[in-house]
Amino acid sequence: QGRKSEALEQFKKILAIEPKNVDVMYLLGSMYVETDQRAKAIETLEQAIVLDPKHDGCLNSLAYVYAEDGTHLDEAVDLAKRALEVDSKNGAYLDTLGWVYFKKGAFEEAIKYLTQADQIMKDPVIYDHLGDVYYKMGNWEQAKKYWKLSLELLPSQTAVAKKIKELQDRETVKK
Repeated sequence: QGRKSEALEQFKKILAIEPKNVDVMYLLGSMYVETDQRAKAIETLEQAIVLDPKHDGCLNSLAYVYAEDGTHLDEAVDLAKRALEVDSKNGAYLDTLGWVYFKKGAFEEAIKYLTQADQIMKDPVIYDHLGDVYYKMGNWEQAKKYWKLSLELLPSQTAVAKKIKELQDRETVKK
């Protein structure tokens, strides 16, 4: 319903009663990510992982936050791999690992995991990530292909539309 602040308060109330409820900690951490409260998200997810080192949702979410922030990337690889040990066929977890490798500059590894993620689920984020990797590798045709696929699934992505336009403008200048 989009009532994020109310959701945050409800999760906090539940944790006041059940302070070791890792599933609620995961939901709270995820809500902190959605509301751009990164430090609180990291703290909550780290606490949850201490309580349940195999909670794949927490492991993946923390890895993704680190990847997005470009921090703790070696730890992020470990976290994403641990999430995949629990659920090896999870496309979101494969996407996270691929995105971490992208952030580390390991583009071949990134393509490997992002392609696996794409085989499991058709998702605009995965396509955006694949586009970014191919762009960094200098393969602009593949980048454009994946960004367009991303936009087909979620047309409201202004950032992806901007990438395509900039790439097309670049191609026009070269001609």
